[in-house]
Amino acid sequence: MQQSGSSRPTARTVLVEFNELSPQLLDKFIAAGHLPAFQAFRDSSVVFTTDAGEDPPALEPWIQWVTVHSGLPYSEHQVFALGDGRRKLTEPLLGDVLARAGVPVGIFSSMNTNYTRRPGEAGYVVPDPWDVEGEAHPKELQPFYETVSATVQESSRDGLPGPKDLARFGLFLLRNGLRPATVKQAVAQLVDERRKGGVKWRRASVLDALNYDVFRALNKKYDVRFATFFSNSTAHYQHYYWRDMEPELFTEAGDGKHAEAVLHGYKSMDTLLGRIMADYPDALLILATALSQEPWTDTEKRTFRPRDFAELLAFAGVTGGVAKPMMAEQFVVALPDEAAAIRAEEQLAALVVGDEPVLKLDRDGNQLQVGARRAAAHDGAVVSNPVTGATKPHDELFYAIHTTRSGRHHRDGALWFRTGEHRVVPGHVSLTDIAPTILAHFGVAQPDYMKGHPLQLGATADA
Repeated sequence: MQQSGSSRPTARTVLVEFNELSPQLLDKFIAAGHLPAFQAFRDSSVVFTTDAGEDPPALEPWIQWVTVHSGLPYSEHQVFALGDGRRKLTEPLLGDVLARAGVPVGIFSSMNTNYTRRPGEAGYVVPDPWDVEGEAHPKELQPFYETVSATVQESSRDGLPGPKDLARFGLFLLRNGLRPATVKQAVAQLVDERRKGGVKWRRASVLDALNYDVFRALNKKYDVRFATFFSNSTAHYQHYYWRDMEPELFTEAGDGKHAEAVLHGYKSMDTLLGRIMADYPDALLILATALSQEPWTDTEKRTFRPRDFAELLAFAGVTGGVAKPMMAEQFVVALPDEAAAIRAEEQLAALVVGDEPVLKLDRDGNQLQVGARRAAAHDGAVVSNPVTGATKPHDELFYAIHTTRSGRHHRDGALWFRTGEHRVVPGHVSLTDIAPTILAHFGVAQPDYMKGHPLQLGATADA
């Protein structure tokens, strides 16, 4: 795979990070003929099943993707919360090791990492859209990143960025690879929203197409040899619409309006995967999901978010805090200093419904990561502030995001290396093996701190 006398392989390597796709649903939809690109990819790949290595509450994509990129298990990297990657990861990640070996690297939205760029390093970085401190590299990518981030973080409100941001976003896209077919898809989506209604959820798939256009253009512009592309759209559909896909499994059926949502996600990703295969026919393509989902049939739940962050902070008595959304029910509050953050944590932790805390909190220095606890959100719930004696109905402070969640995380994940050979390796492999395998492909030494081992991809590999 490696050129003589060079640390670069003969072609690009692309790590396709399709978050939480289910190996079982992939098999089911392939068998039904819905996913021709996935079938072609699998039929020319060495197929592994990964084990995420953790159970709840540490079975979360913002933990498992850190394991993929760091080569460290959770017990060592200790990145637990979304946003912790930037503050807690100290060792160079997979892309950093390659970049420092002279390999131009492009990172597109890989979750909860802390990729930056040292002076003189080639390539680009687009942070994940939930990174509230994200800085793109080069800086000219920052407006694009900020618009995507705002769109994703506020997706629960079905809103769009303002006209100026959209105009700036559109101009960037036109200058960075936007295809006519993607424009047609986006226009069709907006027309369907107006004429049919009830289809705003499909915007996530349109955003994937827009992102991929930019990803492809950036790889060409910076002659990237290793690139990652992350998508969360279908993971989102599975979380909220699995009960619509298989209502017979659930005591509370869906509304019947989203029966095709999960399949739509897989088909959209199939189209995207087909584009990747066509655009990089000679590359080593790697499909990874890190973990997967399964139907959540026993304790279905809903997620909630504050209607107005400033109002919630004022109700708790917090002053000087600036709140920003992250993912689903999670948001962050930045305080002027650590003492103010400790005080704010106490004030927010005091809010209760009966004896049940309303919020779950995690503090790191002067920043709080906050989430609305679902157990406090029953009908007629009233939120109390014991310090001030103030009360408010729960539904005046919080709103339900989307609908009842019916897909939950599962430890199994798909890991397919498109080498031209089809072979299914039995059993499970660790997520910590992914980074060492990619480094070995590039002929770059594995750092001592990475705990995994290169997977054998050749025909002589042990089953």
